[in-house]
Amino acid sequence: MRVRLQTNHGEYLLEHDSAPTIGALLRLYGIPLSAVWTYRIDAQPGVGAPGHRRAVFVPASTALPGDAYDDTEIFARVTRNINLPGLLGSETSSARLAPEATTEWTFPTPDSGAFQTVHSQMTASECFEFVRRSVTDVLDQWPADPTSGLVVGTSGGGDSNVLLSTLMESGFFRPEQVVPVMMLGIPDWDAQVDNARELCGAHGIELNVVEESETARLAGLKELGSVKKVFKDSFPDADLEFLGTWLLRRVLSRYASERGIRFVATGANREDIVAEHIARVSRGLLPLPAPFREIGDVTFCYPIWKVPKKIGDGAYPAFSLENYENRNPSYSPGRSIFYYLAYWIPELLPGMDNTLLDGMSQLADKDPQPITWDEDLRDHVCREGSTAEQKNRWQEFLEKVES
Repeated sequence: MRVRLQTNHGEYLLEHDSAPTIGALLRLYGIPLSAVWTYRIDAQPGVGAPGHRRAVFVPASTALPGDAYDDTEIFARVTRNINLPGLLGSETSSARLAPEATTEWTFPTPDSGAFQTVHSQMTASECFEFVRRSVTDVLDQWPADPTSGLVVGTSGGGDSNVLLSTLMESGFFRPEQVVPVMMLGIPDWDAQVDNARELCGAHGIELNVVEESETARLAGLKELGSVKKVFKDSFPDADLEFLGTWLLRRVLSRYASERGIRFVATGANREDIVAEHIARVSRGLLPLPAPFREIGDVTFCYPIWKVPKKIGDGAYPAFSLENYENRNPSYSPGRSIFYYLAYWIPELLPGMDNTLLDGMSQLADKDPQPITWDEDLRDHVCREGSTAEQKNRWQEFLEKVES
């Protein structure tokens, strides 16, 4: 059985030994099933004029080979007159090799964008330089005097490591103005404290470790020992990262406020922000501001918001690998779906993720204060988006863990 892709730009034979079905074969070539109609031509003429073709639909689940259609050709007809072959880039892409590469990324070209791409292998130093440029762009927009200081959320993983290093090397802040903070208290998240200390030491600064009891105080909790279990009991379908993000925001906010520091930086990367934007817009909500987001009297900053995680990891591959090995499995279907989309956008259209970030950021400007204080929850929350049921469930959780 042969499968031919039919387009207004020509016809292409699709072959791959590892594809078990027609659908799998199309996906291997990057062709969306939603964009094609798969069929075969029946030997018997169709109804109407003599010799009229009789097209018979062939499901994408049809096995390759080993099916009743083994001796026929299957056609996948693109249903919209778009330049799908051009977008797939098989004839217009080039490769850039690097002998000591630690990662790779596909970039659009300035003139042709996604229709002519460069698949680049990148060394650790090139990854670091990519991050440095992103961080510099954000620092150029800094909304205050840098002498006011900056708390940097630190985990020992790839994102926070490369963030801290580029901030320190930017020269924008004096060393004493940068305060790296790592919170402890849940064993799953404490494994990389030595990596974080090592990195801080290399830059001549000291890691500020918030021990378990202090983490609980800053977060406004009775204690941390049971929080993880209570959270899983209250939200069995939610990922532990939700709890971690909430705790980190509470701890870093109060840590900064108690020291008179107005800015907190975290390692939210390109996929983090793109996934969040898509999730918000899919519910009819404006995106949240980035790379600066006011939460109470503290502004959270995302200096690597335009850095793909794969490139950030390439700067410190060993640290990143250790971070991945210590992660909890993901169970939240919503979180998985939106991150999956965030990963596919640059895969299908290199550069479109950056375009989305810029456009969503402009949309976010339409609501400059989307995060407000909720007296019932005694916390800052998004003004829109939560249902009454969600709010009640969160209140029940807080009643069990807050001091």
